[in-house]
Amino acid sequence: MRTVSKTFKDGDFIYRQGEDSRWAFEVLEGSVELVKDGAEGASVIARRRAGELFGEMGVLDNAPRSTGARARGSVTVKAIPRDEFLRQMEADPDTALKVMTRLAKRMRGPDDDGSRAAAYKSAAANLPVPVPQESSGILTPVPVRIGRPLPVNLIGERKPNFIEKIFDAVVKDPRKPVKKAKNPTPADILIMVAKLRDDFEDAQHKLVVQALDGIPGVRVVGVDRDLSRFVPGLGDTNSAFNDDVTKRAAREARAWMSTANADLLVWGNIDPTGRNIELHFIATASSPGERPGRFTALNTLTVPVDFYADWTPLMRAVVLAATDPRSFSQGRILRSALPGLAANARTMGLEPSTALEPSERATILFSYGNVCAVCAQLEGDRSWYHAAVEAWQAAIELTNAEQAPLLGQLYQQLGLALQIIAERQNDTAWLEQAADAYRRGLIQISRRKQPADWGLVKYRLGCVLYKIDMAVGDDNALREAIHACQAARQVFNKYSHPIRWSEISNTLAQILQVYGDNARSVPILEYAVKSCMSALQVRTPDTAPLQWAAIQNTLGSALFLLAKHTGEWEYMRQSSDAFRMALIVYKEHGAGRLAVITERNLMRADRQVQGASDKHLSDPVWAQNFNITDDDNYDWQAFLDGNSGTANDPNVGRNISEVA
Repeated sequence: MRTVSKTFKDGDFIYRQGEDSRWAFEVLEGSVELVKDGAEGASVIARRRAGELFGEMGVLDNAPRSTGARARGSVTVKAIPRDEFLRQMEADPDTALKVMTRLAKRMRGPDDDGSRAAAYKSAAANLPVPVPQESSGILTPVPVRIGRPLPVNLIGERKPNFIEKIFDAVVKDPRKPVKKAKNPTPADILIMVAKLRDDFEDAQHKLVVQALDGIPGVRVVGVDRDLSRFVPGLGDTNSAFNDDVTKRAAREARAWMSTANADLLVWGNIDPTGRNIELHFIATASSPGERPGRFTALNTLTVPVDFYADWTPLMRAVVLAATDPRSFSQGRILRSALPGLAANARTMGLEPSTALEPSERATILFSYGNVCAVCAQLEGDRSWYHAAVEAWQAAIELTNAEQAPLLGQLYQQLGLALQIIAERQNDTAWLEQAADAYRRGLIQISRRKQPADWGLVKYRLGCVLYKIDMAVGDDNALREAIHACQAARQVFNKYSHPIRWSEISNTLAQILQVYGDNARSVPILEYAVKSCMSALQVRTPDTAPLQWAAIQNTLGSALFLLAKHTGEWEYMRQSSDAFRMALIVYKEHGAGRLAVITERNLMRADRQVQGASDKHLSDPVWAQNFNITDDDNYDWQAFLDGNSGTANDPNVGRNISEVA
């Protein structure tokens, strides 16, 4: 029996507690809750998201289900029968690694019984701001543990550890030879060039392969297949703007590359006029969404049919920039080859031939801007970012207003580069330009069709506006930044994007504490505290220690200001506790500069605690209500619109810079 896929609606049980463990499951889309029956009813003890396994432990020990699995929203899962699952353990090291990781966590501490809730309650007294349990509206954070970051992926052979030996004894047949895993990160770069649609006698395909071949450390091979033949709709003119088509194309291309362990697939077609070749790129690795120079399905490089040798440096530079390195050796190849190729292609990249149509020149400028941005990251040379800005601005002027997704991505890339230049030069004018680029990008990007890009641009706009306020003291920028971060949190929620959500929550808390201090508003400062506590539900000191410490530092600052504006100095003691825990982690991980800032904050808080040791809160802090929402009695919209009497008070102080 082979694997099968099945879709469940919100609330449907995939399996129930006590049933036989005949199948293991992998989440393909959506989120699955693991629930356990108890005296007070069923409770959620864990969640599994896309790419994660669940139900595998019952399959291994052939015991009844210790928990139930319930769909949260619309969910698609792959069901794997027990025999097939055990066979995959033998043949697929990646699947085995997932199971071993889960098994190791189970041995450190079970996650499928009631012990976790008890551990949370016993640790609550040690938290910097003890909070109510889930019934009062705030989830209890993960207990504080000071640990080290997770190790990087290991490459090459190593001795099995104790957990792996146990796993081998359970599922592997010692009589069968063990197959050596294929090295996932080769030293060189392999580029595959697919056949081009409408290419008569395959002439242009061969020409492209010849042009790309010859880069030191890079191998180029031709593929006797046309990607558009395998993906319905990919050959249409507007296929690049169809998310479903581009996702199917990426999956098909990565399946091709997986077989050869390749790094990039170049595919394309001859345009309807027969004058040009349109090249597209799909990389094996998925580049970060906010990296300047990121290539997507919207990126096209247009070159003439039967192009001459002068086009070769530009084509090679674009292909290398579209490749996301998977190892240090591949990174060294890019660093040694790409800047030289980009310099040789500068004239053609920034001044495309006027014989091309405006939209065709725009594709060259967009691609060359990406090349320059990647060179800036490889060399640390700010001038490359200026070249990227020049290329993208020229591409925007040539791009048709009807191509909204393409314009949106251009503005997004432009804003990222301008923000980097502004932060390195400490120049507010560049920050203003970055904010303007993000605003223009949001006009072009559809929240419904491109939610991730829309949310990222909203978040970046909030960050830039916050920096503008810190530079010039603009409360209007702060209000817009709060709205932008709140909007981004609606896209990246803590269930579908927990890491991104916690990052945005921490940034929102920083903005709120500045605005709350300016306006002398206790509710806003309380909301900043709540944002930090929410982020600490996701970030933990053993999985993301530096990020966890950053949230603790923000929490300490918000509590410091809350104590200042309420006179309830127990907040100051808890501010000191938050700074102290952040300082421990910073010192543990060698973050010297951050440790110095946090230690200064801690000394100020300790002095205040010492001076107010006789002051106490009438009620403990955990009895305070931090469950502040937008629909409570406080008029948030009026306040953020500047209608509050304190929002425009010229005598309001700005002391947070001394703390944060």
